[in-house]
Amino acid sequence: MRDEVLSLPQQVAEYIRYQIIHDILKPGERIRERHIAETLNVSRTPLRDALQILAMERLVELHPNRGATIVDPDTQELSHMLTVYSELEVLAGRLAARHATEADILRLEQCSVEMDFAFKRGDRARYFAANQGFHLAIIKASHNPVLIEMHGHLNIRLYRIRYLAVMNASEWKVAASEHGSLLEALRNRDGDLLAELQTKHLNFAWRLIQAAESTRPAPANRLLERQDD
Repeated sequence: MRDEVLSLPQQVAEYIRYQIIHDILKPGERIRERHIAETLNVSRTPLRDALQILAMERLVELHPNRGATIVDPDTQELSHMLTVYSELEVLAGRLAARHATEADILRLEQCSVEMDFAFKRGDRARYFAANQGFHLAIIKASHNPVLIEMHGHLNIRLYRIRYLAVMNASEWKVAASEHGSLLEALRNRDGDLLAELQTKHLNFAWRLIQAAESTRPAPANRLLERQDD
């Protein structure tokens, strides 16, 4: 199956999205449209179409006549998102225990091997990517398109704070060690055990996220800067 060919606005959105979720562009920071347009060698039209896409994903906020800024959710909003996100993951685990194919389980095994490889080398960025793949593989193994879509929207919005939690955590051995049990429960088609293990695993993730969020400095308000800087 061929990969989908992205339109120019989608390609620009992907570039900006990567910078947002990997904390290159910070919460509250104004997007420098001219700089991005020059970097990507595109006109303002596809750039502004891209910003509309990101606004729909709630990654950026558009301000009439003042450009766009990176969304900066407060602690309460993050808590609300994490609550729903966690419940979706647990539900996906129960469904995956019933509906996962051998190909789904093989995908999880490959991500698990990659996580172990990255963890042993202390490569947090590579570990996070494999960890992301592992949990998304469980979501896909639910074979529930509504759940997959809802989780996908929240995953984009929470990606950055989860990324920072792993990058900044002083102790991530516990979370890393739990994936083997999750995989084994799925192999055994034990939905109740998988749900229980996921709840425990996600509680640890919550603590990492809360710790990362508590140490984040408040962003400067950049709305008053000139839009074309």
